[in-house]
Amino acid sequence: MFMRLFANRRLFVTLLAVILLVVSIGLTRERGGLTWAEAGLKNAGAWLSGWLATPSQAVADWFGGDVVAGDGSESDRILQLKAEVARLKQENDNLKEVAGYDKEDKRSYITAKTVARSPDRWNDRVVIDRGKDDGVKKGMPVITEEGLIGRVSAATDHMADVQLMTDSGSTPGIAAQVQAKGKNVFGLIEGYDAKKKRLLLKKVPDGAELKKGQLVVTSGLSDLFPGDLLIGTVDEVTRGEFGVDRMVYVKPAARFEQLHYVMVVRDPAKIHVEEHRKELNKRKGGGD
Repeated sequence: MFMRLFANRRLFVTLLAVILLVVSIGLTRERGGLTWAEAGLKNAGAWLSGWLATPSQAVADWFGGDVVAGDGSESDRILQLKAEVARLKQENDNLKEVAGYDKEDKRSYITAKTVARSPDRWNDRVVIDRGKDDGVKKGMPVITEEGLIGRVSAATDHMADVQLMTDSGSTPGIAAQVQAKGKNVFGLIEGYDAKKKRLLLKKVPDGAELKKGQLVVTSGLSDLFPGDLLIGTVDEVTRGEFGVDRMVYVKPAARFEQLHYVMVVRDPAKIHVEEHRKELNKRKGGGD
């Protein structure tokens, strides 16, 4: 057997090389460096891989341009690019809607982007990237191109918290009116029914004739809110808490699930009213 092995020189040389390589790897396993045999083998493998990769890439580009991963799905890079394109398209559409609303309406708006929304207070508030330095003040109403969503509850120099109308806690009432046929019916937006996903319009006069689908807007008599900001539509009318008035379930016009871009409403008249009330409070405190 050994004589046949030595007679076949090629087989003998191959086996000897394999034995030397295995011994070399064993001796260098605990060391940080590589022997000349290991290095030569790695270099040869790298050269072979690179040599094969060039024509393979050329063939892939020729047959469609999309790089396909080994498991048959598109590469992560392609998926990332598609996701980025979708995000930019959505952002562009939102900006177009905001720009269109701003162009049609003559009020002054501060366009802002939503930068934070806490999961545990999803229905309560959002944080926007505009603050006092941009003219944002506490109490200013906040809208989207669809309708009213809330008001500024606090502001720092560069950011502000927006308290949403879906906050069922201690949300201050918003003076509103139903645009009924013949005359407007007044009431206060106070609270939100999370199960029905409806705003609650309370203190509505008992004799008011209301119908489903009638528009509900802000009242111009509000201290902070300008008039005619769209809130929603009448959905259901029931008896009030004490039976002497009515309560209206209002379907919100704005969608609160996805708030990307919003507009803070700057109304000079309401700002002056707020300044007037602050001045009166100062005088009362000073004894005037």
